[in-house]
Amino acid sequence: MSSQKPQIRVAIIGAGIAGVTLALALSERNPDLHLSIFESRLRFSELSTGVGFGPNAIQAMNLISPKITAAYDKAKTPNMGPEKAANIWYEMRFGDGPRAGELIAEVPSEQGFAHCNASRAQFLANLVDLLSKDVEVYFGKRVIDVEEDDELEFGKMRVRFEDGTDTNADAVIGCDGIRSACRRILFGEDDKSANAVYSGKYAYRKVVDMKKAIRAVGPEAQNRQMYLGKGGHILTFPIRNGKALNIAAFRDAEGAPWTQRQWVVPSSRDAILKDFAGWAEYPRNILKLIEDPDKWALFDTIPSETYAQDNFCILGDAAHATTPHLDAGAGFAIEDVHLLSGLLTPELVESPSDIKYAFHAYDISRRPRCQELIEKSRLQGQLLDLQQPQGIFDEKSLVRTLNCNQKWVWNTDLAANLQRARSLSKATRSEDSGCPGLDETIKAEALQALKACI
Repeated sequence: MSSQKPQIRVAIIGAGIAGVTLALALSERNPDLHLSIFESRLRFSELSTGVGFGPNAIQAMNLISPKITAAYDKAKTPNMGPEKAANIWYEMRFGDGPRAGELIAEVPSEQGFAHCNASRAQFLANLVDLLSKDVEVYFGKRVIDVEEDDELEFGKMRVRFEDGTDTNADAVIGCDGIRSACRRILFGEDDKSANAVYSGKYAYRKVVDMKKAIRAVGPEAQNRQMYLGKGGHILTFPIRNGKALNIAAFRDAEGAPWTQRQWVVPSSRDAILKDFAGWAEYPRNILKLIEDPDKWALFDTIPSETYAQDNFCILGDAAHATTPHLDAGAGFAIEDVHLLSGLLTPELVESPSDIKYAFHAYDISRRPRCQELIEKSRLQGQLLDLQQPQGIFDEKSLVRTLNCNQKWVWNTDLAANLQRARSLSKATRSEDSGCPGLDETIKAEALQALKACI
């Protein structure tokens, strides 16, 4: 008689950076899992804009697999000026007003860390190249429902798609982004946290040729720049090995709602220059390079009561989409992947019935930090738009707060967090196995430690 354990099937919804990284991590940590990725689009695709990862995200990549770090290393671009490459996160200047163009501060990177940026599309392509042939990938699969399928087998999940097909899995993990169908399904359409909400800000984004940027504003374009003004700020940084410049120009909507169904709409050079009328010559010359900017509404999520229910959970932007003002959304998705994949290992998940304990520990471990990010990012957006209380501006306080916020993002012990989450998963599983109290001490200690480190 065979003693081989039944293979556990995991359905990953979404084939962006979060979903593909999760598939890679699970392949590394539990080769016995049967992995399938379901993507609503017709191919692997990501935004052509830039993405940055801080020390926290690189720590997560290294802990998951050096292969993921190498995929990022192949795509990343540092400041191109040698004197700025290793130690400067952004050069911050006034964008408007009587001090327009004046340097506020050179915001340092975390000590010993060279901050870089990359093309999202290029990074995703590098990750896709690492996918095992054993990982099944299905395109054109838009999820409309996820439910328990007790008719087939107790604890089984059925995923239904818009094209009329469905699939069964032992675990379903939603990595389907800020407009997540999985989030709405998990919470229910009437839950206030089911859908992302407008943050009151929008941004113009575009990638332009670096040679044109240098001709327009000089070699400073090759280093990360931040221009702050009343009601807006502009970020620029090099990507694609210095061949392109990523531009993001943020504006406060001054209370006006976002009324369009689409969250990304085409705009014009005239519109962006009108929004930044009166700004200094340098940032306006940068904006003049953009012939056809995309205008992005900045949405984020309301704190929710859970990221998981039984064998169904959500991850990355699907769980905790945030505004981009702390440059941490994608990095927190990599943190999620590190912790969740470390809970779905053979010693913790021997059968499908163990998955809910892993998801429960993931939820308790990740939700406080991720929901704090959403709040901190909103506040940082106000800070960068010079929207201080009572209109009082204090540049020393601004720089100090910005540094503190970034250090909160960057400085975290992910290995210790995972160890505590694993202890919690073990204790909860033991308690449910018919031995209540056996691991109460371990469980209490794990919960206390998680609260302390978060």
